[in-house]
Amino acid sequence: EPGAIDGFQALGWTLSTNGDTLELPAIASLVPLRTVLDRTARSSQPMVSNTGGDAVPWVVTVLRGPLRVKLELPGSATLASLKAAVEQSGPLGRIPRGRQQLLAGYPPRPVPERPTEGGLTTLANLGLRSVMLQDIWEETVSSLRAGTLKFCQLSEVLARPAIRSLAFQDNHGFVLERARALLRTRAAAYAARDEMRAARRCFCSLWPQATYTERIGFCNEVAACWASDDNSEEGDSDDEVSLDFEQLLLEVDRQQVFVSVVDQINAVSPAKLCLPLEVTFRNEAAEDAGGLRREFFNEFGRAMGLAEGLWRQTPGGGLAPAPHMTASSRIPDDSQRKAAYQGCGRIFGMALCQAARPPKQPLLLGLPLARFFIRAVQGDTAEAIQDLQEELRAEQHSSSPDFRASSAFQTRSLRELGLEGQLTFSHACPGGQCVDLVPGGRDIEVTDETKEEWLRLTLRYELVESIEEAAASFRMGVHEVVGGAHLVLLTASELGEAWSGRGVVSDDDLRTWRSRAVISPAVRQQAEWFFELLSVGELRSARGRVLKFVTGSDRWPVDSSGFNFLIEPMDGGDETLPCAMTCGNMLQLPRYSRQQPLCDRLKQAMDWGLEFALA
Repeated sequence: EPGAIDGFQALGWTLSTNGDTLELPAIASLVPLRTVLDRTARSSQPMVSNTGGDAVPWVVTVLRGPLRVKLELPGSATLASLKAAVEQSGPLGRIPRGRQQLLAGYPPRPVPERPTEGGLTTLANLGLRSVMLQDIWEETVSSLRAGTLKFCQLSEVLARPAIRSLAFQDNHGFVLERARALLRTRAAAYAARDEMRAARRCFCSLWPQATYTERIGFCNEVAACWASDDNSEEGDSDDEVSLDFEQLLLEVDRQQVFVSVVDQINAVSPAKLCLPLEVTFRNEAAEDAGGLRREFFNEFGRAMGLAEGLWRQTPGGGLAPAPHMTASSRIPDDSQRKAAYQGCGRIFGMALCQAARPPKQPLLLGLPLARFFIRAVQGDTAEAIQDLQEELRAEQHSSSPDFRASSAFQTRSLRELGLEGQLTFSHACPGGQCVDLVPGGRDIEVTDETKEEWLRLTLRYELVESIEEAAASFRMGVHEVVGGAHLVLLTASELGEAWSGRGVVSDDDLRTWRSRAVISPAVRQQAEWFFELLSVGELRSARGRVLKFVTGSDRWPVDSSGFNFLIEPMDGGDETLPCAMTCGNMLQLPRYSRQQPLCDRLKQAMDWGLEFALA
């Protein structure tokens, strides 16, 4: 019967996980049930005036837009009774109870629906004489159309069974499309951690069967949309980066890549960062036709690993922020420290946005972000011990495993592990700093009885709490440039590969490389030697260096569909160095007489060609 579920829930009953069963918890009080049965029996008797000694009706004025409707209920009526009366009211639109939102007071606030201690919340107890009525579904549709709904609100609405059936059946296409439209917005409110979490919940429900191709396709569509938007803004006349001819001109100092770039990026408005990017390296004559751009993003990723006090490399090679205590001691000014992380986020956002421009080739950062940091940026942090251990394992080196990631730590005693008396409820940060995980934790020894709680606290501090500030600033930077689609729709691993590709060129990747090569007949033999060296010869272990020499990046893209490679002839013999033109992924080879001179000269060129002036 309509409204029955709400009535039972008001009495303390709960809805099962699958939504088809009502359950009364064993510890629940039966007082509310007795009370409502007694009052129901009394309310079945006719009401007369006060002079007759019986109950006086309780009149509630319900406002819906310009409508004012008075409903007469028994004096002992509950909120569920009022909702039932609203549902039966023709003038109010017969709104089902599951879609009703009743508000009271000023400013209007939702009327509490839970029972009070030891009984029901009656209208008399609440003092309700006037309420505002909203149809939650109508309000949701209106806000979706206006683009003002927050994902936290949408997530809450979709959790209501009555709304869920409407949203997922007749209106699924509309709700999904409007939710995707929200991912395109530049509003800063959507970059909040709770919004990211809610957005991920919404899309898990609304778009559960979406393939990676569909999700990354939509993300790239959003990036391309941002890249092509009208970026004209007022108040940018003081930008330190030149915007002549509607381009973003970025000068990079190879000796101080991180500092020189972050300062420039933070001096520009977010919209200007979506303009076509042209990179120059200080004191170098090369012009950017795509190669310098790839080299810049590759070098910036590596420079982050050298930004001591702000970033660190995990044992597995991933990039993660330095713990908050370390970062704050290095840069005490909060605004300056947050700006550094936000600038990094902007550059990672630029990598996605600029890659959406023709010729639509990935712009990959030189080092990958640690997966636990990407999850923090996405608002999807690990909580359970097993999940935290898995994130720790993902970033450890095979030659030096961390004992905290091992299942043995939980199954064996501290004495067996050689850790008895060695651990306290504190966490050691780089630089010798120590953080108490509980008050006075550095003086509290970990025992077999408390080791599981210590494990949870120390991993949560290291992988979540100590990087929250950095993650929030980085997230804001990404969102400012490319929106939230990538952060919401991709998994942490997928997003990490979109940003940094793969650090190893596999045999399959090499076959793709070779199949995409356009080779001049004049150097066909030299090209065969070249790929043979990469496949089974001396250059097999140097595939990444060769890739960087010829393309500007040593990272292999996960989506290599747009990868192209040219091998052209050049003048010279066995003593001549080969030449690379990274803007066109072109390698120029002299007509070497044998494979060994080609190998030797290519190695020499890679060693000497670290700067584009020599390439």
